Amino acid sequence: MDGFQLGIEIALSVLLLVTIFYSLYLGRALSVLRRDRGQLDALISSLQSSSAQAQSGIDHLRQTTELVGRALGKTVESGKSLKRDLAMLCDRSETLAQQLESLLPAGRVAVKASPLTEERSEESSFRSALRLKPDEVRTMKPSGSKSAAERELLRALRQKQG
Repeated sequence: MDGFQLGIEIALSVLLLVTIFYSLYLGRALSVLRRDRGQLDALISSLQSSSAQAQSGIDHLRQTTELVGRALGKTVESGKSLKRDLAMLCDRSETLAQQLESLLPAGRVAVKASPLTEERSEESSFRSALRLKPDEVRTMKPSGSKSAAERELLRALRQKQG
């Protein structure tokens, strides 16, 4: 049995040597992990500060969005009010245009009796402006010889039709 015991002892010695070398390898690996743990902690703290900055950025963005939303709401309400005012002005200008159109035949008799040809040309240009197509009214420029009321009416007609 001496040979058998010697074989078992040699096998155990080899296994012991393998275990010793493996434990040395694991010790080195653990030292590397301990050394890298400081870098891992630094990385984790950097990640935490980045997430805190992102959260504060999101909060700031939310506040800014609320402020801009309120300002935009006020602008929209103002726009709606202006739209109602413009619609009312357009209706009034349309009523005035109809009244002027009904007065034009009476005015034409008075113009024919007067010798001023300039007034006739103004009346005809005004009368033709009332019958223009929307594109023609938009491109029509007010002339310097028209009165302020006529220019105002033409401007209102352009806005109504454009």
